Amino acid sequence: MNWLNGKKTYIISALMAMASLVSLVTGDLTLLEFLNGEQMINLFEALGLTTLRAGIQQNQKDTTHEILKNIHFPYAG
Repeated sequence: MNWLNGKKTYIISALMAMASLVSLVTGDLTLLEFLNGEQMINLFEALGLTTLRAGIQQNQKDTTHEILKNIHFPYAG
């Protein structure tokens, strides 16, 4: 299951977005009802979750790079 590391959050976020868009695509809701309803909030939550995960992933890469730099070159600027 190592191939899922770092991807589970993106999969859940994509499923959340698809679930919120299904009612709009199938015609159960009009665009105005979609924009004022719970589905729009779920869509924004999915996008926020994706953004949060991307930020955490970038921060992990930066932190790992800094740690490795300090281990190999502890006195470099």
